[in-house]
Amino acid sequence: MTVQSDLAGASEKATALKIATDKLIQQTSITNDTQTTVSGNSNAQEVITTAQETATKIAQAVFTASNNLQSVAEDFQALDVNTANTMF
Repeated sequence: MTVQSDLAGASEKATALKIATDKLIQQTSITNDTQTTVSGNSNAQEVITTAQETATKIAQAVFTASNNLQSVAEDFQALDVNTANTMF
């Protein structure tokens, strides 16, 4: 019986998460209409700002999770090697 972690697979997943978060973190240029006096315009500006801030927070959390995934995968890999050396 062999126990083997999949460090390459975990690294691949962690990298994919980081790439996805990069897209969320990138600030898109949004031009707010400050001249229109339609009643919902100021609310729309606030919602857009809140959405951008929320996307950034989510991206930061996913980025942290990605780093943790990579770290845990490396720890499992080291444990697997250690266990294999101890057992045999």
